[in-house]
Amino acid sequence: MRTYWIYLVTWSVLGLVSAQMDTHFNFTYNMATLCKEHLCQHGYSYEVFYQVNAEDRKMARSDPSIVYEMHIAILAASNGHILLSTVPKPDITDPVYEIVVGGGGNRFTELRANLKRNAKASAKTVQILSPIEFRAFYIKITEDGLIEFGKEGDVLPILSYQDMNPITVRYFSFAAWSGVEAKFLYDCPIPSANGSEVTPDSKAVEPKMSNSDKLRRTLLLGKDPAVPPGPEVTVTLGVKVTSVSYDAFTSKLTTGLSILRKWTDDGMAWNPNKFNGIDQLLFRQGQIWSPLLTVFNSDSVTMLDDRNPELISMDNSGTAVVHMRTTTDTWCYDYGNIITEWPRDGYVCAIVIELWEMHEKVTLKLLNPSSSYEMEILSGLDEEIINAWDVSTAGSIVNAAAWKSLINLRTNATDLYANTDNFTHQSDRYVINISLQRRATAYNIVFYTPLLVLATFVLLSFWSEPLNMKRVWFYAGCSVVICMGLCYIDVLVPCHTIPSILIFYIVVLFGVLLAMLTQLALMTSVAKNICKTATIQSVLTSHYFRSLFCLAPLKVCHIYETVNEGYDSDVVEPPRSGSVEEMESDKDEYNESKDLAEVLDKTMFVIYSLTFAIMLALHF
Repeated sequence: MRTYWIYLVTWSVLGLVSAQMDTHFNFTYNMATLCKEHLCQHGYSYEVFYQVNAEDRKMARSDPSIVYEMHIAILAASNGHILLSTVPKPDITDPVYEIVVGGGGNRFTELRANLKRNAKASAKTVQILSPIEFRAFYIKITEDGLIEFGKEGDVLPILSYQDMNPITVRYFSFAAWSGVEAKFLYDCPIPSANGSEVTPDSKAVEPKMSNSDKLRRTLLLGKDPAVPPGPEVTVTLGVKVTSVSYDAFTSKLTTGLSILRKWTDDGMAWNPNKFNGIDQLLFRQGQIWSPLLTVFNSDSVTMLDDRNPELISMDNSGTAVVHMRTTTDTWCYDYGNIITEWPRDGYVCAIVIELWEMHEKVTLKLLNPSSSYEMEILSGLDEEIINAWDVSTAGSIVNAAAWKSLINLRTNATDLYANTDNFTHQSDRYVINISLQRRATAYNIVFYTPLLVLATFVLLSFWSEPLNMKRVWFYAGCSVVICMGLCYIDVLVPCHTIPSILIFYIVVLFGVLLAMLTQLALMTSVAKNICKTATIQSVLTSHYFRSLFCLAPLKVCHIYETVNEGYDSDVVEPPRSGSVEEMESDKDEYNESKDLAEVLDKTMFVIYSLTFAIMLALHF
C-alpha cells in the first residue's frame, strides 16, 4: 500500500512538470517593443560589445541569488551566438561564456568556456530557432556559479553547468554564422507576472579607433554612397586589354580588362594638418560613390564584375583612384562577308564601355600620356596574356552627341547600333576597337600540308600512264582521305561562315572524282567505239592538234585500205621478221583511246593547275 502511494505521488509530480514544460511561451509584439535590437550580418564575428550596467542588473532579476540575468529573443535560421565576457574583445585564451543556439544547422545548443572551443555542456535541440518568428530565451548565473540557459516559460533549462570559478560578466555580444542573418532582441524585462518591469540599459562600447578610422568616420558621416559628388563628374579612365579570346562558333569575344578609374570629390577633401598628417585613406567599395561601369554590347545586361574587389585610394584633395580586373563577353560578328579566310582569319571588334547608372552624367577623360605618374600606374597594371591571337587595340572617347549621331562607333560599321535607343544615357562612352589576327602556324601545318600534298600528287598523276586501274585506285584513295579531312574540319570551322579552305578541299575532291570518272569512262567499250568515229579520228590525226598537245607523230600510209603498209620514205618500216611483242608495241602506239586520254590528262593538268593557283592566291 505504501509503494502504491509512492508511485501515485511520483506520477502526479512528473505529470505536473510535463504539463508545465509543454506550456508554449508567446513572445508578443508588446514584449519586443521593450527590448533593444542587434542585427548580425557579417558571419561569425563579435563586432559590437555592450557593457553591463551592474545597478540595473541588480534590480532586473527574478531571484536575489542570481548575480546575472539576461532575457533575449532570437530570429534566425540557425547559429545564434551569445558571448558573455569580462573584457571587451576577448581572445581565445580569455575565460568567457559562449552559448551557441541552434548550431550545426539548427540541431544542437552548446555552452563553451572559451571562444570557439572548450565545450562544457551540450544538448540536442532540433529546430530551436526560427527564421520567421522570435524565440525567447533566458540566461541565469547564480552566486555559486550555476549557469542556466533555457526557453522562456520552461521550468527546466536546456543547458546547465556548474562553474567552480565563475567569471564576472561585464560585457556581452552577439554573432551569427557565414551566410546567416540573425536578429537579437536584448535588454528585455523579465517576462513574468511577478517579474521586475525594469529594463536594463546596456551601452555599446565605443571601439578604439585609429586616427585614420576617426577621419574616415568624419568624412562618411551623412554621406550617401549612391549620390555622385556633383551634377556632372569628370572621370579619368585608363583601360588595358590583358587577354583576348574569340570563339568563331558563337561569334563571341571574351576580353580580360584592367580598368583604372580616377575622379575628384571636393566634399571628401581634408586638411592633413588637422588629422596628424594623414594624407591618404582607403575605402571599401560601396562606402563612397564610384563610377559603376557596364558594357553596352555585352551578351548580358550586368555591371562589370570586379573579380578581386580592391580598396578605393583617396588623397587629401578628394581625388580617388580604384583599380579593377574584370572579364567581359561581347558579340563580334560581320555578316557582310560569309566567305572567310579561316584558319587565317581576322576580326575587328568593338567594346563599348558606359556608365551603369543612367541618371548620372559623367564626362570621361583618358589618362594623360604626359603624366609619368598616371602612365606608370597604367603600365603597371596586369600583364598581357599571349595566346593564339595577335591583338592590336585603340581606344577613344565618344561623347553623347557623337553617340546619338552614330559617328565613328566602329570602322566600316557606322550603323552597328542604328536600331538601339541612344538617347537614354547622357554620359560619355569609351569605345575600344580590337583587331584580331589568328596565329595560324599550327593550323597551316595541319590543314594546308595535306591539301598541298594531295593537289601535287593529283597534278602529277596526269603525267602517269593513262587507262590504268592503278590511277583509279589512287583517285579513290585520295577521295577517302579528303572526305575524312572534311569530316574533321566540320568540327572546327564556324557553322555560319564558309571558310575558303573548305571550298579548296571541296574543289580538290570534285577534281579527283572528275579525274577518276574520266579514267573509268575512257576504259569502257563505249569510249573505244566513240574514238573510232570519223570525227574523233579526224581530230586525233590532225597535225596541228597533235602538235598542240605534243602527241607522237603518226605514220602516214599511202594505201588507206590497209594498215601499216606503204609508209612514207622517211619512216622506216619495221621488219616482217619482228617479234610479236614488237608488233604489239607498234600497234599500241596508235591506240586512239590512249591518245584521247593523254589529251584529256594534259588539258585537266592545265585547268587544275590554274584553278589551284588562283584559289591559293585568293586565299592568301
